[in-house]
Amino acid sequence: MQTFLKKILLYLLPIAILAIGIEIYAEHIPNSYTYKRQYMEQHADEIQTLVLGSSYAYDGIDASVLPAAFNLANSSQCFEDDYRLLAKYLPQMDSLKTVILPMSYSSLQMVSSSNRRVYYTIYMELYPRWPLSKYSFECFNLELMLKKIAKHLLNEDIVRCDSLGQRLGHTLAARPRDWQNTQALVKNDRFVGASAMPYVEENIQWLQQMAALCEGRDVNLYLLAMPILAEYREAMPKEQITLMERVMQDMAEKYHNVHVLDYQSWGKDDDFYNATHLNTAGAELFTTMLMGAIQTNVSNH
Repeated sequence: MQTFLKKILLYLLPIAILAIGIEIYAEHIPNSYTYKRQYMEQHADEIQTLVLGSSYAYDGIDASVLPAAFNLANSSQCFEDDYRLLAKYLPQMDSLKTVILPMSYSSLQMVSSSNRRVYYTIYMELYPRWPLSKYSFECFNLELMLKKIAKHLLNEDIVRCDSLGQRLGHTLAARPRDWQNTQALVKNDRFVGASAMPYVEENIQWLQQMAALCEGRDVNLYLLAMPILAEYREAMPKEQITLMERVMQDMAEKYHNVHVLDYQSWGKDDDFYNATHLNTAGAELFTTMLMGAIQTNVSNH
């Protein structure tokens, strides 16, 4: 029996060593999550304007246009992640005056996916890294990890953001041919019925906690309804749109530091990368207009 166990161990040992080596290699590949954590660790006390949110913010807010700003948004970043990021860095953010949080029709139904949670655990250090947890190691999602390694070996840039955190590459020239195909986006973003309500209630709580954190530091929180194509809006369930708008207004009524800005109808076709996200040039135009609106709001208050 002991001989058999020794053989098994001798067989498994090289596999374990190889797996550990690949995991270490994958974790040391530069990526936007690590970049953003390191930026915040080094510059949190200088930031006056912090951008949170999902890909709507990642694509659509150009931090270079805003005063001393950084874009801490990421694709599919849910409100829990936003709250945890804000709570983590707020104690060091002595210069912070404004937090910008774009919302989408699916924001209230969105929770952290296992594919994303691993990045927030390993690279942004938002969650405890428990041994054997599927969120603690990239190798638990082998396909994604191998794709990442392959891109790195092919010298493809894994850091997909500029120096101030905005996504790179989503230009008008790079826009896909089917960029107006709203049906696939609507299918992905459509959440109706009782099954979505627990997530809605949970996300409202995260929103309220973010508002309370900002209120305690006399920081303005701007909730944005981001630009989208009219075709997309028309195809979405009306109750889902109404829910987002109602929650935003409820937040503004409950917290004196929360302000709602509605830009769902803003923009021309050439400002978009797809039906729901601005391209790089569109983001610059939009953020310039947004800065003016924020300055006006500050003057009026």
